[in-house]
Amino acid sequence: METPDEPEKEAPSPSRTRDHLANERTLLAWVRTSIAVIGLGFIVARFGLLLRELGATNPHPLPSGVSTVIGVALTVCGVIVLLLSLQRYRTVGDGIERNEYGWSPRLAIALTLVLAAAGVLLAIYLIITA
Repeated sequence: METPDEPEKEAPSPSRTRDHLANERTLLAWVRTSIAVIGLGFIVARFGLLLRELGATNPHPLPSGVSTVIGVALTVCGVIVLLLSLQRYRTVGDGIERNEYGWSPRLAIALTLVLAAAGVLLAIYLIITA
């Protein structure tokens, strides 16, 4: 029997459960994206090292350190996306619990702009080193 001081505990509705599961799937998608960006950063940085090693016998010197900077920047971007996605996951989860979810495309827009800029920088780098 309930006492007047204890609020009645409401059972989660099936739609709330689906919403939380969808929120978790979205977080996992962002985590996969972050891992891909971090991996791309690592590959770019190591590819530059390979180019420098091959450049020792090449009469045309290659720019030194550019790929490392781009690779580190991509890795940091991947970590930032990971942290922002966790923050978004918690915000959406709280909104679902309060039944006050509000749509916000800010994270998706920011990720798109950062990755587009990274793609342009990589394209420029590939043109310079070709």
